[in-house]
Amino acid sequence: MTGCADKEIDFVFPEPLILSMTDETALTLVQEPGKIINVPLNVQAASGLESLVVYLGAERYDEVSYTNNELSASYDFKFNVAADASLGTVYDFVVTLTDKIGRSTSFPITVSVDATYTITVETVAGKEVSVIQGKINGDFHFAREKTYVVAGTLAVEDGGTLTIDAGSTVYFRTSADNAVNSRLVIARGSRIQATGTAATPIVLTSEKVLRGEDPSFDDWGGLFLFGAAPTNRGSNVVEDGFVYGGSAAAESSGRLRYVRIEYAGKDDYHALNFFGVGSATGIDRVQVFQCQNNAFRIRGGRVNLRYIAAIDHGGYGLWADEGWQGKGQFWLFQTNISATLVPRNFWNQARSLELRNHDSFYDSSPRTTFQIANVTLIGNGEGTTDGTRRGARVRRGAIGQLRNLIVAHFPSDAVRVEDLPVEVLGGEMVLDNVRAFRSATNYAQEAESIFFQSGLYDVTEDVVSGITLDNYVGSVSSVFNPQQLDPWFIAADYIGAVQHANNDWTREGVWFKNRDGSISE
Repeated sequence: MTGCADKEIDFVFPEPLILSMTDETALTLVQEPGKIINVPLNVQAASGLESLVVYLGAERYDEVSYTNNELSASYDFKFNVAADASLGTVYDFVVTLTDKIGRSTSFPITVSVDATYTITVETVAGKEVSVIQGKINGDFHFAREKTYVVAGTLAVEDGGTLTIDAGSTVYFRTSADNAVNSRLVIARGSRIQATGTAATPIVLTSEKVLRGEDPSFDDWGGLFLFGAAPTNRGSNVVEDGFVYGGSAAAESSGRLRYVRIEYAGKDDYHALNFFGVGSATGIDRVQVFQCQNNAFRIRGGRVNLRYIAAIDHGGYGLWADEGWQGKGQFWLFQTNISATLVPRNFWNQARSLELRNHDSFYDSSPRTTFQIANVTLIGNGEGTTDGTRRGARVRRGAIGQLRNLIVAHFPSDAVRVEDLPVEVLGGEMVLDNVRAFRSATNYAQEAESIFFQSGLYDVTEDVVSGITLDNYVGSVSSVFNPQQLDPWFIAADYIGAVQHANNDWTREGVWFKNRDGSISE
């Protein structure tokens, strides 16, 4: 008889971990006198947490004992910089975590006391300008009578509000180096108040305009709003060094009204970005003009958008996912340029309107659920040979109501609905009161089989008079009034974004640009 014996192997617990939201193993932070540093950390120990001690130099600054056999916990490191702290002062902290079997790990946090943003005065094209960059930890005001140039990333944080006067033009520094970019960020908990008027709009544009040079589609990055509303990626999602998500569905990130964003989209950024932005945020009459990448990008949140437009967007017109639940009315997307997506092929086509839930788990909660009405989408031509543009696409679990829609002149399919079980089509997912025409394919997948071919919906290929590659003004009457969806909507019993020449919101004052760069008046 042959015998054998199993060799016992001792299990070794992994080392304890201290994790920051940005996955860095040490932090160096700059803060002004009188301000607070707040760093959320996650601590983990497979053998169990024993204690956490924070040292300032050799002294104990804070400590936590774990008595409930926790394997993980959250810890908020907080430090209030004294109001009389001298600039240049440095505080060296070390967070030390110990597990149940006596092993420790450390996480250094260095706090330097200094100004967090800079303003330098320069002369550009014979004009005195204020060049601003860095992190604003409080309120700031862009006055109309001053000329500001944003260099690098300008972030408003710590609950601050950036106010931009009506009639202001804010310029963004350009660079031939693709790695050098300028953008404006409103961090979670902060706000932007950019309320222009039809006669005195607010313009965010390229510094080349100030210099009298010809601007390009990708001269600068874009405007980013980070909020605390729900997403299906979690409550503390990190994107490019900033955090978004949470449970504050009705939170406000401020207001944009009569705002034009020009020549943005550099280095894969999008012109106007909403990350977990709440429903109290006001978005009303915002145009993106000549953008290299996507014009509007929505990731989760509850933001609603009314009277928005993108003229000549290189990527998507509007792309929403990550559990966005919101409303939209009077949306206009017109582009006559080939898509800028790379690689350029059948599977990578830019859409003027893209609605998704989650790329892998279509039922992820919260689920992208939309109510959208009065939309006009115009592509770059039915016969365009590269076939890189589509109109509207609902996919990957997104559901909702899409009504009073015109889609025309696309080199691929105009309207497509897919990735949904048949039982939600016509119920939770409704496509109705639609005119799609003069595209390579007007309706595809369930947009064709359920909503077009069934004859149960007002979904046709009838041409809308006046709608061409160059003209977005025009509509036909509709039996559907969007106020049936929600009182938020404005009564508009017609199909399309712009009813006719006598009811054209793009020709209010001087806020809107035509494709040729002239003001639409």
